[in-house]
Amino acid sequence: MASSSFVPESSNQDQQLVQQQQDQPERAAYVISGSTIKLQERQLRIQVENPVDFTSLTLHVCNIQVYYAAQGWMHYFDLLNGPTYKVLVRHFLVRATIFYKKAAEEEERNLVLLYPELVGKTREEMQLEPFTSTEI
Repeated sequence: MASSSFVPESSNQDQQLVQQQQDQPERAAYVISGSTIKLQERQLRIQVENPVDFTSLTLHVCNIQVYYAAQGWMHYFDLLNGPTYKVLVRHFLVRATIFYKKAAEEEERNLVLLYPELVGKTREEMQLEPFTSTEI
């Protein structure tokens, strides 16, 4: 996974898990990272809403539920309006990092500012991981 030059603070336990994963790279399918934002998980408020609210539509004289039910689509809407795992969402949001093209270019520019002899070199020649696509 590509990484940027920003290194978030993480707990000792997180560092041990990352070290174990680096020792066994063939077994690690993902990397557990520390918090990447200054908020704590309990400070995040998750707003759960139903993407399709047939009850509200019916109250506003727009009863389209019968059409979807006739076509057998109600199970799909049950999945959309299904449970939201707030703990999992909070856990993901505080640890998520996104590495995209603009961040990769910024990382290259910063490195060239520090080491002018790297002008015109590729990411591999700068000893950076190659950018293939946006990663979350």
